[in-house]
Amino acid sequence: MRWIGFMLCLAPLLVQASSEDLKVSVASGVNEPVAYKYPTDGSKYDLDLRVSHRYQAAFKDTATKQEVCREAEYKTGLLLKLRALPKEADGSQPVEVIGQVSALDGISEGDRLKCGTNQVVNMSNKAFSDTVRVEPNRTKAVVIDGKYTVMLSLQLP
Repeated sequence: MRWIGFMLCLAPLLVQASSEDLKVSVASGVNEPVAYKYPTDGSKYDLDLRVSHRYQAAFKDTATKQEVCREAEYKTGLLLKLRALPKEADGSQPVEVIGQVSALDGISEGDRLKCGTNQVVNMSNKAFSDTVRVEPNRTKAVVIDGKYTVMLSLQLP
């Protein structure tokens, strides 16, 4: 009788331990690939690989008629949202991949105020969306914007 209670307590752990994880590796340029691991539970997971950059913002506040100068930031790089969909009958795992690639097109000089010069940041954003089918024991590669390679595979924890 004790064994039944003990096994019932362990059952959730055994079921959880046998579930697969989604292994995500991202390579860009000559940088080493960066690896992440997410459960395939249907939740959405954000993967933000953007880099922050600073610039000078200077403007005149219309309400107070004062000049305001401060640093601001913009981000360039890859932003992903991953979600594992229900598993297919053949054992493959569909994964929804949504994201965008942000790039700096240029920074130009704007208005010159007493406290500083305003810099105007010109950015471009390319959005993408795809559903990728990842098969067990096989790696699926997705190339994004010709700059990023995202490799998806299923892995037992």
